[in-house]
Amino acid sequence: MSCVIKPIPITRVKVDKSVMTYLMDFGKAIELGTFAWAIECSGSKVLVDTGCPADIQSGLGFPATQIHTLQDGLSRIGWDVKDIDIVILTHLHLDHIAYSSELRNSTFVIQDDELKAALNPHPAYKGFYPTKVIKELLKDLRIERVKGDKEIVKGISVMMTPGHSPGGQTVIVETHKGIIALTGFCCIKENFEPIVKGISESFIVPGIHIDIVKLYESMSKIKEVADVIIPIHDSSYFNIKQIP
Repeated sequence: MSCVIKPIPITRVKVDKSVMTYLMDFGKAIELGTFAWAIECSGSKVLVDTGCPADIQSGLGFPATQIHTLQDGLSRIGWDVKDIDIVILTHLHLDHIAYSSELRNSTFVIQDDELKAALNPHPAYKGFYPTKVIKELLKDLRIERVKGDKEIVKGISVMMTPGHSPGGQTVIVETHKGIIALTGFCCIKENFEPIVKGISESFIVPGIHIDIVKLYESMSKIKEVADVIIPIHDSSYFNIKQIP
């Protein structure tokens, strides 16, 4: 399979590292990236997440600077918002979906559990789902609600990986260099490759989660199936044009 993934950097975001490393690294400032991920596979143009304007992220308490708008970022790889066949949303936090309304020609793939949670969030995590905004962003879009693991097109499938959110989904991509997983939750490389051990021997669980056990199990599941793991907020992808 000759699928290729092209990172599209949308914003740079400053956070306390503890946001990414649970109960560790308090007071250490790091830079994250917000990305959309363009995948060419089986004759289809597939986008994973849409990114978010910097002013929206900054307004949510995560200071951000704009690198590209979604359309500008797509233009750099020869794409247009009108060309995209399928958009897979890993989860429905705003930094992953805020440009969705620009993609009117696309089919959006969303886990049913995630959509239900976003439209009627539990008070414990309601702040991550501004329901009125999400409804407006998704209004009149063509949405395919999926339940669990599913092949989307030949060479691309989704795998249910909850814990960060109720219905997060990891995108599995078949390439000539093996299976690549775009994580369905916010993380950096150090979460999967700990330099210093945290409360777990295997991973450092990301700091934002609704169920730490489910998130740990999702990380284990990804590690079992993937040859290469792409943590979707890691700033190293600012300088990578194509994977593999």
